[in-house]
Amino acid sequence: MAIAKIQHYVPQFLLRNFLIGKNDKLHVFDKQTEKVFATNVKNIAAESRFYDFKIMDQDLTIEPGLSKIEDMAQPIISSILEADSLTRLTAEDRATLCIFLAIQFTRTKWFREQFRELPRQLEGWIRERHGEDADLSSIAQHIKVPDENELAIVAARSIARAAKDLSVHFANKIWVLGATESDYPFIIGDNPIGLQNMTDMGPYGNLGLAVRGIEIYFPLSLRRVLAMWCPSFENLFRAAALRDGAASGAQQVLAAMESGSPLAYTPKHVLNFNSIQIRHAERFIFSSNGDFALARKMLSDHESYRVGPRSTTG
Repeated sequence: MAIAKIQHYVPQFLLRNFLIGKNDKLHVFDKQTEKVFATNVKNIAAESRFYDFKIMDQDLTIEPGLSKIEDMAQPIISSILEADSLTRLTAEDRATLCIFLAIQFTRTKWFREQFRELPRQLEGWIRERHGEDADLSSIAQHIKVPDENELAIVAARSIARAAKDLSVHFANKIWVLGATESDYPFIIGDNPIGLQNMTDMGPYGNLGLAVRGIEIYFPLSLRRVLAMWCPSFENLFRAAALRDGAASGAQQVLAAMESGSPLAYTPKHVLNFNSIQIRHAERFIFSSNGDFALARKMLSDHESYRVGPRSTTG
């Protein structure tokens, strides 16, 4: 089977859910240059031979495996959008989506860049504590910045382990289908699984997939998003519904949790979701309408947002 040369780290079928009409183009915003352009879906969120690598002069790739999981997930996501509900999901469908999400979390450019940064962060951490003249010879192999092939190998190993190691963290969340109207569309970034946590920052951060209070968001189309929340949220919403009554927002959230029907997002909620996509994107953001005012404002306020989130060494 021929292996694609241009390999996507965001599936094309997902990007096409953000198109309007039959034009196969999306508006693109480059966070590094702030340039806006329109291009075909096949040309974005992709790089040449991104999943290819060499081990002992043998050419290898994980591209066919990624295409296979995309082929499994696409009809499930399509069925959610067609039914406008999560109720059609079988246990097998949900398990497949959890595997797809776990792999999507690890297959992006952003995820790979974390491994490029780690040696630099380790060296900086040591020099900060032991001085610029610290002897680093004993750890030279650990602070060497990996080349592109080494990065591809590390990334491939992470992707291969993702289904086993990470899918459970998507499975054990509360799933809610978020909804908006075309006047306030969702956007999607090149690192589309976005995390948010409104609880206090712990000693190791608060944006891990398994951290208490985590909110995980995955855009399905320009009008629908899959929200996956920490199980602790259910008790919080039930307490709020008892306090505020049957017509409260908390009661609406509980109804969406239990029925699988869409939860209507306010413009404020859409703004929050889109800001998460902008913050998590490694470089590119994709929009159906070309409105990137929020992205420009966020970059003006936070220069660090020009790349995706970076871990720290403490």
